[in-house]
Amino acid sequence: MTVVIIAIWELSLPESRHNDADLRGLARAVRRMREQLGMSAEELADATDMSRQRIDALEDGRLDPTYEQLLALAEGLDTQVSVLVALAARLKKSGEP
Repeated sequence: MTVVIIAIWELSLPESRHNDADLRGLARAVRRMREQLGMSAEELADATDMSRQRIDALEDGRLDPTYEQLLALAEGLDTQVSVLVALAARLKKSGEP
């Protein structure tokens, strides 16, 4: 039997302050970089000290990350925040999945 424990704050993720297209662009950028590195979402969660649920929410465009979370993501993906944001903008503009 598998028991899954989710912290209560994971169930009520903060509301987004950005438009959905911005979050979807960032979501696609994070997922693309993670997959290019051959990382699983669980491995990224471990590398960033975030929960798997938070990584899933981010990659689904449901989480508006804090600056600290962006820094952790960039470090976990072995890149810089500026590269991650530039890729997100490019993906948003191109409409690529």
